Amino acid sequence: MFSLRTRADRVRQMLELTRTDACVVKSFENRRYLTDLATSAGLVVVTKMGNCYVIVDERYEEVARKELAWQGFIIKVVLNKNNYMDVMNDIVQSDKISTMLIESDAISHEEYLDFERAMYAKVMPLKTQLAKIRANKDLREIENIKTAQRISEKTFDEILEYIKPGMTEKQVEAKIVQRLLENGSDLDKFHICCVSGANSSMVHGRATDKIIEVGDPILLDFGATYNGYKSSMSRTICVGKPSEEFEKVYTVVKNANMLGAKYIKSGIAGKTADEEIRGYIEQMGYGDYFCHASAHGIGLNYNEQPSISPSSVDTLGVGNVIAMEPGIYLKGKFGVRIGDLYYIGEKYTENITRAPKDLIIL
Repeated sequence: MFSLRTRADRVRQMLELTRTDACVVKSFENRRYLTDLATSAGLVVVTKMGNCYVIVDERYEEVARKELAWQGFIIKVVLNKNNYMDVMNDIVQSDKISTMLIESDAISHEEYLDFERAMYAKVMPLKTQLAKIRANKDLREIENIKTAQRISEKTFDEILEYIKPGMTEKQVEAKIVQRLLENGSDLDKFHICCVSGANSSMVHGRATDKIIEVGDPILLDFGATYNGYKSSMSRTICVGKPSEEFEKVYTVVKNANMLGAKYIKSGIAGKTADEEIRGYIEQMGYGDYFCHASAHGIGLNYNEQPSISPSSVDTLGVGNVIAMEPGIYLKGKFGVRIGDLYYIGEKYTENITRAPKDLIIL
């Protein structure tokens, strides 16, 4: 039976490697990873002694006790933010903590100094260790991501029936949000790129009042969220017959996508995978028009470790979920991006995305 304690155990292994006694987690994503609770405030403290403390205010006491106490989490309740340090020092004393890691990139410099001054233990910054732990997804995380992806694909199919010439990009974007929610997505800050015609050459373009016309390509990049976990898919479609130039570029991007799938596997350096994908696009004469990373990890955030880019220092491993999304963007003309999700398993890499890659003409 799945237990969140196994995730705390992974943090505890990190404590052994760093020779520290405790880890203090504050960021929303990492607190959710360790507790599965979506709370707006609080701390999670994992100690080498074997305890996992969840510190919340009164708003979240009931749900924390209901969802976590039976799994062995120790719930501590604060009355106001000034009580956090007192509770923390109680933990320091009870678990004999002499050194603790603080998630330094989730707090301000002033807050970090407050911890240093108040704690009865030596405080040290925690940098990328938790991001590396979260890059290796467990089976429950994989199932959440797959469910989110199914929601995205159902939404994509329904949007194809909805798009008509004369609509604006914003109208299509609004329908995507509506259908994502109706199909089961969490209410979330949605990641949506819905741009048409010349606007599609803007890599991270936002929907505008531009009217979709016959012959326009439409670049769609969006994802659902399920139990906090994200999905992502990119497809470029065309309303009416596309130009020969568009069809040529589309074929190059599609081939780059399929080539990239061969390099999404355990043991491959992120930089090497990017070089192979980027190298093909350069070989086809479009190297100057591919201006972002080939791929990246995805999970509780849309962009997580590992990185697959020219500057990547990561190596792909079992448990990674990768959003692989090559693209070509011709300024003032159009852009094409085709993106799929891949899960790197023990024996093989699975393409989680079921949507077709062939050009769809509405």
